[in-house]
Amino acid sequence: MKKRFFILFLTLSFFSFVMYSQTIEDMNKIVIGVKFQEGVTRETLLLKNVLEDKLVSFATQSGCSSFDNSVFFVSPNIVIHSVEMAETGMKNVFVVRGALYLTIQDNNSGTVFSSRSFPFKGSATQQEKALNNAVLNISFNQVESLFTEAKEKILFYYLNRKDVIFARAKAYATEGDYDGAIACLMMIPEDLPNLYEQALEEAQYIYELRNEADRQQLAMQQKSHNDSILTFANSMLAMHQPEEALGVLSNYYPGNPEQDGIYKNFVSRAENQIMAAERETKRIEERNYQDERRREDRAFREQSRQYAHLREMDRQSMALRRQTVLATERLTHHNLKVNEQKVKALKQIACEYIRNNPNRVDYIRVRF
Repeated sequence: MKKRFFILFLTLSFFSFVMYSQTIEDMNKIVIGVKFQEGVTRETLLLKNVLEDKLVSFATQSGCSSFDNSVFFVSPNIVIHSVEMAETGMKNVFVVRGALYLTIQDNNSGTVFSSRSFPFKGSATQQEKALNNAVLNISFNQVESLFTEAKEKILFYYLNRKDVIFARAKAYATEGDYDGAIACLMMIPEDLPNLYEQALEEAQYIYELRNEADRQQLAMQQKSHNDSILTFANSMLAMHQPEEALGVLSNYYPGNPEQDGIYKNFVSRAENQIMAAERETKRIEERNYQDERRREDRAFREQSRQYAHLREMDRQSMALRRQTVLATERLTHHNLKVNEQKVKALKQIACEYIRNNPNRVDYIRVRF
């Protein structure tokens, strides 16, 4: 069960890499493609698409697969022996007789595994259509022996070249072309069960080598990526930009013990810088708060002092005004007294003068 799962996984994994196969179903089957060689007849080229479809169908029915770039191929050639025209009522009918020559051979060495001819006959109101019908009338039962003989010889061909196949696969793997090595081994047909099992075990071993090579390559790429991340993060820390450094470090891929240690150190440094920055920010905020409090206190004390000074000035001004009023009143009262005294003195002087000089002021009748 485990081996079957590996086969399925292997074929799925190399679906897009194997240069010989087009689908998973093509794996471990004999591949017989269709090839039109130089020198074939005009009729062969005329029915190229029809022949391709027909021969691909024959290969599939024989248990093989068929597509381009195959190791083995079947080459068709149509030879017309005769074309007759028969009158049947209002339309003439063309009757074409000939043979379809098929050859299955090795694409590289040219070794022929089977070669036969198959007679055909077709009729239609047009000659080309008559030839087309003749080819379409050829059935798989007619050509089955051709493919059977070729398959037997091809299987023997694989047995004789097994050492070459395994050596080639090993050479591919040594050069690092693991996909090519697996493709080479997986082309061995399942119709050779013992050889197929050997190829499968070797392919599994190469597949593990491929995974290890991929892992190492990924590790190198990851290390290069992490080196650039760590270098950039270190420059951010040197410029005291811890948040930017943590953003860069978020793209780090763990796995390398040495790099992991540097990564943890950078994360710790960034967090410490952030904590230190936060403490410094709080300290600055506290200092600014205390400075503001002191400024407010000074402003309040200055305002209070100015207010008290203004009140004192008002009090002194009022006291001065009261003193001025009192002084004015006293001065007025004093002036009044002085005036009264002056008037009394004047009166006294006048009275003494009149007593002493009555004749000079007789026009005044004064009695004392």
